[in-house]
Parts: sequence; structure tokens; C-alpha cells
Amino acid sequence: ERLTVGETATVTFTFSESVTGFDLNDVQYDTSKGTLGALTAVGTDGRVWTATYTPSSGIESATNTIRVNLGGVQDAQGNAGTGTGSSGNFSIDTRPTVVDRPPEVTVTISDER
Repeated sequence: ERLTVGETATVTFTFSESVTGFDLNDVQYDTSKGTLGALTAVGTDGRVWTATYTPSSGIESATNTIRVNLGGVQDAQGNAGTGTGSSGNFSIDTRPTVVDRPPEVTVTISDER
């Protein structure tokens, strides 16, 4: 996945069972390279959540991931998760596009005698 100027990505967090206590404090990513919008539950079972990721402008980065600290979430029995879960790698290129044009010249010849 590659994000460019004006693009956003929907990030989907899918847990193996219903969880409680999941919020943006559990999500780890480089906030200098982009922002993650509010978490929204998909359905009513508490297993799937989404958020919109918006890359910052002027960034070129080939290695980016979004991780979840599972210690911040609990299952229905109150058991806290352990470890982290991570997205696959994605790249960001939101640098301004420079169009490389050859130099132009206008020559005017005047024949006045």
C-alpha cells in the first residue's frame, strides 16, 4: 500500500473475540507522519473497529506500520491481552510533485531594412 497526496486509508482492527477498553491510546504509530481519526465499531459484537489514516504532507517514508498494544484491551471475561499486533508495511509519499520541463526560449527575428 502506498499513500500519496490527498489519499487516506481505512485501517481495520480485527480481534479474535469481542474486546472492551480499546481506544486510540492503544494504537502506536509515528504521529509525525500522519494522523489516525476516531475509532468506529463495525457491527455490535466489539470485534472489528475502523479508523481513517491521513498522511502528513511533505513526507517520504518507505517503512510505516500501525501497531496495537494488546495490554490495553480486555475480553468479555476481563482478561487483558498481551503483546502487540501490527499492520503490514505501507509507504507514504506526499512530497510536492515537481514537473521537470526542458528550458524554453523564444527567438524573434526581425528583418527590417
